[in-house]
Amino acid sequence: MNLIVRAWREDDVETLRALVSDAALAPHFDKFQGPGGLEHKLHDRVLAKAGLQLAFVDGEPAGFGIPWLFLDPGATWAMLRVGVRGRFRRRGIGAALTRALIAFVRESSPGIEPQISASGWMPNAAAQALAARLGFVHERWFWLMERPRVACPEPAWPAGVTVATFDGGDAMLREWIDAYNDSFAAHYRFHTADVQRGRILIDDPTFRADGLLLAWKDGAIAGFCRNELHAARGEIGTLGVVGAARGIGLGRALLRWGVHWLAAHQLHAITLIVDGENESALRLYRSEGFAIARTREIWALARA
Repeated sequence: MNLIVRAWREDDVETLRALVSDAALAPHFDKFQGPGGLEHKLHDRVLAKAGLQLAFVDGEPAGFGIPWLFLDPGATWAMLRVGVRGRFRRRGIGAALTRALIAFVRESSPGIEPQISASGWMPNAAAQALAARLGFVHERWFWLMERPRVACPEPAWPAGVTVATFDGGDAMLREWIDAYNDSFAAHYRFHTADVQRGRILIDDPTFRADGLLLAWKDGAIAGFCRNELHAARGEIGTLGVVGAARGIGLGRALLRWGVHWLAAHQLHAITLIVDGENESALRLYRSEGFAIARTREIWALARA
């Protein structure tokens, strides 16, 4: 077997599209599917295209590895995902791709010991075995939750709350970024957002301005809900409420708005992804009819 692992190039787009569309891999990379799905993911600023790896066996595309790289002052965190076509498994290709990704992350953060994680949808015994073999240990569970397409109550906006969909302007963009940073500052693997990252996101051809709702409480930014449309499901991509506006029912109202928007704009499942240790969010989602449909495991590379 002649195995070659090399960095992805811009002219490899169709090779990567064929790999992520492989029957064995597509369910694990669902956001990469459909018209514009791959382009949507490659547009992500934190997807480090320079570190994306492709594997070839005797010249035939066999697998890929993708690093998401989060650079904050004094710290680097990476999330790795690897996919190997079914008939090429058990040949060490996943390990070779993962090692190449780890090397790239370390080279990208000189003088800093990066935090490196990897993830995969379960059940996936092969991924769990690979993670253990390379020194990764279990770190977290995330849940994909789904809500039946049944009637949802209308949002009941708390007193003093006003809402508006995103107008594309700089002022609202800055408020959205501020609300995101306040809402998620204490969450797992938080990465500070900035206006530049926000502009990249809204320049994505799949971004829907009418699918982003902002809320203000007594004139101050209080929360938001951003929806995403994927090939096989709709997703409440991000929902946040700032600390000063919690406990008044704003999160529930934003969630209901998101459910209504997704029901009106696509015919697939209505979903969201949540940290398995975020108990307050889990209580809210379950009370609104969401149930766990899939499990995603996160592993962390043990530090020397």
